Amino acid sequence: MPKLDKHEYFYETIVIGSGLNALLYSYYSALPCVFVEPAIPFQFDVLEGSFDFSFLGLEGSNKEIIWQRLIAALSLGGQLPMSDKTEAISIQDNKLKAVTSNSRLGRFEFNKLVIFDDRGVRGLPPVRRQEVGKSRIFDWFHVRSGMEHNHDSLDTEDNFIQKVIFYPSDRFGNQTSGRVRKDLVAISYLDQDKVNDFDYSDTMAKFKITQMMKDAGIKGARNGRDAYNPNIYRYYSPKIEAVERQVFKNVKNFYKKDKRFEFRHEIPEEVIKLFSCNPQSYSSKITDLLYKKD
Repeated sequence: MPKLDKHEYFYETIVIGSGLNALLYSYYSALPCVFVEPAIPFQFDVLEGSFDFSFLGLEGSNKEIIWQRLIAALSLGGQLPMSDKTEAISIQDNKLKAVTSNSRLGRFEFNKLVIFDDRGVRGLPPVRRQEVGKSRIFDWFHVRSGMEHNHDSLDTEDNFIQKVIFYPSDRFGNQTSGRVRKDLVAISYLDQDKVNDFDYSDTMAKFKITQMMKDAGIKGARNGRDAYNPNIYRYYSPKIEAVERQVFKNVKNFYKKDKRFEFRHEIPEEVIKLFSCNPQSYSSKITDLLYKKD
């Protein structure tokens, strides 16, 4: 019997990509999906609009949770032939090779590739043009003073620190005592030339966020009583500490036409609207068994 990595599989069409858009396309179209790097959605992102995800056992539309459920369903349904182990994809003629971290090799013959994510993929046609949009920046902060308040988020109309999200800190274990202490993450959208500019650094983000917290009435630790009215407490300003900055570039490559490739750039909401019927696949049968209500 030949070794598994010596066998060549044939699929009429293969989806390439690991974003929520690619996984939704793979699920609804009942096509196999291969990808190099898992593109897990931001944990606080939700789909814009009203969508029914009861087929995944969900009432809300949190992108990360939907992504996790789809990964599980596609894996159990055999639509992720390389799982999440692929480190590089190479294409020659109508053959695709997927190399894993332990040098295993998956071989696939295809007629068409539907590509949502070209990262780590070699053998694509020449790039005709490239669109570079604003990078999405996540600045994560620990709150050292001013953790307890009623705010879930703060919003501005600026690209730099457009939104601040407060969430229960994981530095205190499971917070069930009635006290909810919060850390925060700030979201910005910056042009590439501003990403490494000090005026838009995490240091400047710290100053801006602290002022936003003060303006919202968030206070730091107590600082004794007022000298003129002992019934009134004084408070320090909030204090935050930068932990990590994540930069996600927004680059779209547009390639020379080639009948072997179909490049798609739809966002998840647009992918959902492409399909009007339930898929007939092992993955959909699995979700029916797992999540279908009586």
